Amino acid sequence: MIIFSLLLFLISLSFIAVLSDKIIIYTTKLSFYFGLSEMSAGFIILSVATSLPELFVSVIASIMNQGGISVGNVLGSNIANLTIIIGLAILLSHKKFVIKSGSQKELVQFLFLLSLIPLFILQRGSIGPILGIVLLILFVYFSLNISKKAGKISSLGFIRRKEIREIMIKFLVAISFLLLLSKFVVDSSVEIAQFIGLPPSVIGATLIAIGTSIPELATTIQALKKHLFEMALGNILGSCITNITLVLGISSLLSLSPVSIVATGGIMFFVLISSLTIWYFISTRKYLGKKIALFIILIYIFFVLQQIGVSILFF
Repeated sequence: MIIFSLLLFLISLSFIAVLSDKIIIYTTKLSFYFGLSEMSAGFIILSVATSLPELFVSVIASIMNQGGISVGNVLGSNIANLTIIIGLAILLSHKKFVIKSGSQKELVQFLFLLSLIPLFILQRGSIGPILGIVLLILFVYFSLNISKKAGKISSLGFIRRKEIREIMIKFLVAISFLLLLSKFVVDSSVEIAQFIGLPPSVIGATLIAIGTSIPELATTIQALKKHLFEMALGNILGSCITNITLVLGISSLLSLSPVSIVATGGIMFFVLISSLTIWYFISTRKYLGKKIALFIILIYIFFVLQQIGVSILFF
């Protein structure tokens, strides 16, 4: 059984690499056809598509009246995206995240401000329809704001309407398979971890959280390799914004349920730390390199240790 899990893990990762490359190509063509910038394409097209795993988990949790799981899923995914996912994308692609425009800095400012919203949820102690409406309005606002940004992708030649329909279908099919393969990676990883003897808390804090962020990681690596830096960063930051606004918004509309301050308080601290760290680096640096990648991965390691109950002096 463990051999099957290993084979499934390796084969799924191989197909994910191929699919992500295709998805970036399709996204580039779609953004050119619709007149979107790299950043807009990353935020509006990629981030929403790759946030579907978080959306599915949160919606199911809300239907089951488990608001704490919905909030925890969103916050945990954002911590993973801003730390280990950005870090691994830099290290595995052997490319730097180049900060090319003010819209990138504006997007990370939006994200930091949105990261304060869970504090309001903790204060209220619950999620509900009113919060959901507010979050969905914010999602629409950010989408419209980003779509107006300049920086249209350079000409790819004339694309016919019939061709763009085919591209859209291929994009949706590729995303569907990417999400399915990501589930295979998570399931096989859990079985391998259980075989090795890792405790459930470690599996939940690492494999599951990272597993739901595999689509972001795979597409970001391919975007970096193609020097589509704004699309790559728009994908990561956009996924975090989408999680807080769209995902948490829909979840809040579906349920009025309590959220434990004790359970999510520690996670909230690392959400603020990771958001503030990325905001600082993007606002003050021209690029994010290997040293920064290792530093933010270290933040995620601290987060995992905190989740499994290991006391850390600095946190």
